[in-house]
Amino acid sequence: MKTMSKLVRAGLAATLACAVALPAAAGNGTEGVKSPMKRVSAARAEWRKAHAGEGDRVFGGFQAKKDAFPFQVALLNTAGLNDDPESQGDSQFCGGSLIAPQWVLTAAHCMFDGDAQITPGDITILVGATNLKEGKRIAVSEIHVHEGYDNGGTTFDNDLTLLKLAEPSDRPFVKLVETDTEAGKATVTGWGMMEDMSFPWDLMQVDIDLTANAACNTGIKDIYAGDVRKFFSQFAEARRVKPEAVEEATKLFASGMGDPLTGNMLCAGVPEGGRDSCYGDSGGPLFVQGPDGARQVGVVSWGAGPEDAEAACGFANAYGVYTRVAKYRDWIAAKSGVK
Repeated sequence: MKTMSKLVRAGLAATLACAVALPAAAGNGTEGVKSPMKRVSAARAEWRKAHAGEGDRVFGGFQAKKDAFPFQVALLNTAGLNDDPESQGDSQFCGGSLIAPQWVLTAAHCMFDGDAQITPGDITILVGATNLKEGKRIAVSEIHVHEGYDNGGTTFDNDLTLLKLAEPSDRPFVKLVETDTEAGKATVTGWGMMEDMSFPWDLMQVDIDLTANAACNTGIKDIYAGDVRKFFSQFAEARRVKPEAVEEATKLFASGMGDPLTGNMLCAGVPEGGRDSCYGDSGGPLFVQGPDGARQVGVVSWGAGPEDAEAACGFANAYGVYTRVAKYRDWIAAKSGVK
């Protein structure tokens, strides 16, 4: 929405043409997830200095018990680390999951600093930590970003990466889901931003529902249309355009919107909002519990919210969007040997 003044000068016809590009930027959910390595770790460090000693609250979730999810790992910005364990908290920028002793599954968008892909030396993996002051640091030897991920694109399709550790971890790993599903209870975990805009030391968990992609598509398109309606209303007020023309323009825009989610994405959340993953959770696991333990079904990818929203995440009817792990079993096996 930074080009709004240019669009106003261009006139209504040009505005309608340019508005096609708005969904990628509309909503603070999609805007905040790109290039998290420096931005999230810097935000964590800044918040901690200003709010030392304050308590933890997640978006509708609660603190995980120690070692409850041993497959959860934290991605740390190597440049921010020193001998002080607290530097691990200030350096965390994404999550991930151990899917084998030497392999971590995470999001592709966590692997970019602006337009440039980061190198193995830029990342350190923290394993065995419930609190970010704990755990063991392990270097990364290889990065395998999915070939279909377009860092400069307007979607987060194929938002998946495999990281090979420089040495095996002795921590338990999570199994991958064998069959695709869009129903049931699920849990997402991470050290991302909480509902009071703070960042936790302790791992948080949120229990949510797997939901059909149609629910996400409808909710997110409604948010985009609402943002466009507000913009057109501002334009109309300046140009004395009739209100019915604003509504007609909004409907025209909405009718031309494609579905934000692809078949490679998974929708999860609750319709009333308030329970969600957020900035800093990217790359972390979404999993279901079965007779044989946890099975990972998704990877935290992106979300959307109203452009003028006060909250960062957890919007009603918007849900969260995850990379659908079942669609990538063959790719994961080809790259890592994990089946």
